[in-house]
Amino acid sequence: MKKPAIGSPIELKVEAPVNPSEDPQKVIDAIGNVVARCSPEFRYGSRVVGRADGIEPLLVLYEQVRSRSAMGVLRRMLLDNRAGDSTWFLLNKQAATAGIAAVIDEEQQSPLGPIRVTISCEELDVLVDWLVPEA
Repeated sequence: MKKPAIGSPIELKVEAPVNPSEDPQKVIDAIGNVVARCSPEFRYGSRVVGRADGIEPLLVLYEQVRSRSAMGVLRRMLLDNRAGDSTWFLLNKQAATAGIAAVIDEEQQSPLGPIRVTISCEELDVLVDWLVPEA
């Protein structure tokens, strides 16, 4: 795996709802399973929020989207949800509990709510092309 030549900082914000039936620690662990070097915390009453910097937090996703043939879905989401120097995508929370980074199109595809990952980077085009190259 070749890391992209990006000189500007890469920032990730990761958020997930915590339902009354869920253990907040399990949601925190699920995020940690799919976003490395992220330190999510339970806050805002019913949400887990975490931040991470650099390319390393994206390495699990990089590997797993290739093995699951989900590159097209992720690329479309990253491009469709782009606003300036940031973009976002959704992961299935239940799959993340098992260490699987399953990209989903809509919030309803994760019954207990999705994990939302927002990426900010001045060189977003380079980052997207590395993460999910055009077919």
